[in-house]
Amino acid sequence: MLLKRQPRIFIMEESKLRRLGSRVSDLGFSVDSRMFVHGLQTVSGLSEETFSKKLELFRSFEFTKEEYMRMFRRAPVLPRVSEKKLKSGLNFFLNKAEFGKEMLIRAPWCLMLSIEERVIPRYEVLQILKLKRLLKKEPSFINVLNLSEEEFLEKFVGKFRDDVEELLVAYKGHLLESSSKEEEP
Repeated sequence: MLLKRQPRIFIMEESKLRRLGSRVSDLGFSVDSRMFVHGLQTVSGLSEETFSKKLELFRSFEFTKEEYMRMFRRAPVLPRVSEKKLKSGLNFFLNKAEFGKEMLIRAPWCLMLSIEERVIPRYEVLQILKLKRLLKKEPSFINVLNLSEEEFLEKFVGKFRDDVEELLVAYKGHLLESSSKEEEP
């Protein structure tokens, strides 16, 4: 996998590669773990300055360095996500959806999802279902985000025939609103 994604690592000077491997180990990745390769890929492709900027972004949302590092070890791709996308995700999950920090620390992959195309539409549908008291048991939003689009539509839209139009508008209407805002001069 590393050869396919980062072939330049294999032509690096041995001393530089050792330093890179040592840095990944120092960041808390076990050499025996498959995540080590992902950590190596991220660290080799990011400057220390960029890595630090991402840490500062998380600190601005009141995450500690240790919490950020736990997130990084669970999702080594996280520091490669754009600042804009991370800010948008952190704002949504912490302020709008009122996730606790601990939830994001346990599931940092949520921050890599499309907020506009996946997260907000599903959140809006769940809000309508809760408001109308149509759910017997409130699902974990993390689990809802993990569903494929087909599974989500089947479980949370198609199941409620009397409300399907309103749910579809909430699900797809959000996308229409955001695309019409982009088209305005």
